[in-house]
Amino acid sequence: MTEIELSSLDGRYEGHRLRDRAAEARLLAAIAERGIAEPLEGVDERERHVLLNGFKRWRCARKLGLASVPYLSLGEDAALGIVALLRASNDRSLGLLEQAGFVDELKRLHALSVAEIATALSRSKAGVSLRLGL
Repeated sequence: MTEIELSSLDGRYEGHRLRDRAAEARLLAAIAERGIAEPLEGVDERERHVLLNGFKRWRCARKLGLASVPYLSLGEDAALGIVALLRASNDRSLGLLEQAGFVDELKRLHALSVAEIATALSRSKAGVSLRLGL
């Protein structure tokens, strides 16, 4: 884990995550009081850090005018970072629609087949197809 400049984060996947304004308001108050306890997670592409997990913390940090945030890199490959995030989704409580957005990203932009995604995620092809159908 390292501290990085908030401005170096790329939030292109923000639309894949659902927003909860009440939870975000509570988090804003907690961060204002105690700081960011859990690092934001992403992948390092070129000179940018592409955010995959921690969008509420990212928005709160921007609202509070923080210059830097704790960050944990999941590697340099976006597809592998997304796979790591989805594999841990049970622990991180990614909703089905959030999972669907990331699975679609793997299929469309990273050109992975349903079988490749299923193997990478240790899930069935039917489970991957279900998410792609959402």
